[in-house]
Amino acid sequence: MDQTLFAKLCKAGKFKEALNLAIESHEDEKFTPSRFAMDKKTGMPIFYRGNKRVEPDETGAWQLAKSSKDWD
Repeated sequence: MDQTLFAKLCKAGKFKEALNLAIESHEDEKFTPSRFAMDKKTGMPIFYRGNKRVEPDETGAWQLAKSSKDWD
């Protein structure tokens, strides 16, 4: 995912397009995110599927987040 383009889309208020950019070519996976929020400390997106936090693995496939220590 292109972080610069993602940030530009968010700043322009195009949140659906930003989410579509993040899930591009992974739409049919079990844990594809349905929403996201921006972390105020880092400025990076945090993705969720329902109420579960998800993240891409090293191959780009979406899965449940493994560590909860970074959630604070």
